[in-house]
Amino acid sequence: MNIRLFSIAVLMSALPLQSFAAGHEISLNHADFIAAEKVSPSGETVLNVKLSKSGKAKMKKLNASSVSKEVHVEVAGVASDFKLRVPIVGDEMQMGPYSAAEATKVADEINKK
Repeated sequence: MNIRLFSIAVLMSALPLQSFAAGHEISLNHADFIAAEKVSPSGETVLNVKLSKSGKAKMKKLNASSVSKEVHVEVAGVASDFKLRVPIVGDEMQMGPYSAAEATKVADEINKK
């Protein structure tokens, strides 16, 4: 394969990542959490999570003007997108809703540490 075709292939493979990143204000992964608890306060299953230093730093970038922005979370092969309802000021937040099975899978992965 010549260098020109290789360069085009590399550029093409990066396109989905660029369009994905542009659609979300932030993206969180396993390293951004230190603990999770599954709860069902009003019939829907959500996770109460505690953020790690990296998670707090990412959430700190969001402010009051970021309410209703998209947040992407991917942990244990479960990808979810949700809208920020209120600014996060501490190291805890609630995310979801998830199916009961997905919530268990995500919580188990976060709590493995």
